[in-house]
Amino acid sequence: MKSLFIKDKNFFPISEDICAAIGNFDGVHLGHQRLIEECKRVSKEKGYKSALLTFYPHPSVFLKKMVNYPLVTPLEIKTDVVSRLGLDYLIVVEFSDEVANMSKEEFIASLKFMNIKACVCGYDFTFGRRAEGTIDDLKNDFEFHEVKKYVFDNVRVSTTYIRELLSLGDVSEAARLLGRPHIIRGKVKFGSQQGRIIGYPTANVDYKNAFLPKNGVYFVNVSIGGIIYLGMCNIGHHPTFEFSDEILMEVNIFNFDEDIYDETIDVFFINRIRDEKRFKSPDELKKQLRIDRSKCLELAGDMNYTK
Repeated sequence: MKSLFIKDKNFFPISEDICAAIGNFDGVHLGHQRLIEECKRVSKEKGYKSALLTFYPHPSVFLKKMVNYPLVTPLEIKTDVVSRLGLDYLIVVEFSDEVANMSKEEFIASLKFMNIKACVCGYDFTFGRRAEGTIDDLKNDFEFHEVKKYVFDNVRVSTTYIRELLSLGDVSEAARLLGRPHIIRGKVKFGSQQGRIIGYPTANVDYKNAFLPKNGVYFVNVSIGGIIYLGMCNIGHHPTFEFSDEILMEVNIFNFDEDIYDETIDVFFINRIRDEKRFKSPDELKKQLRIDRSKCLELAGDMNYTK
């Protein structure tokens, strides 16, 4: 898959005829994947190259000037997820004031200039200044394929609903609708070392502006240098030792004792174990962590992981 980035509204032609799935695609969930599959189908049928065209930053975040609006899939995660879905191109349009103020006619002209012949969009897709453009406008200028809302097990799949699930800590249900576990990527930074003192060293992850699940303890998988490890992750305020005003993301990686400071790791949220709580003593916390670890390994066994 080739990744193309359009900056400062400098759209450029692509040498091949393109069928593009167009949208924000935060989450790249099962509904989004329906658009991608339709795009691939049309491309194969027509002899086009397939592409996903998306925007960064997220238009709603940009337009509403939301500084601390975490995304389910920041751009680097979205790129990785999309790269595994069999498309020829990922086209990222920098969403700027200039792009926000494009008329629908200008946006359509830009798509044509890029050699996009066919568009695949969701039923509620809008574009252009003040969202004046609709799918009816695209139908006038392109081979157009509309994808209706996607219902999975009687649930309408949407990024909004997945965000609600993560806010409730229901990472397993979120994973069903995403088609994969929720992923947070971050660099390991220096922490308090309290976990190492009690025998449960943790990697303190700089999660930047990623969407954190509800505070608590989770069974996770951790990818380090392409190798997957089992672990448990605590999200919260570190209440047993020195309370942190900042929400911390700390991962205890099972059977792992290497120096990974400043390394970037991926954390995959598999299941919620319990709420975060304050313990009366480090020994009481250590006892609970043994129970948490056992629960994680039990879940791993149920899922046919190798302990």
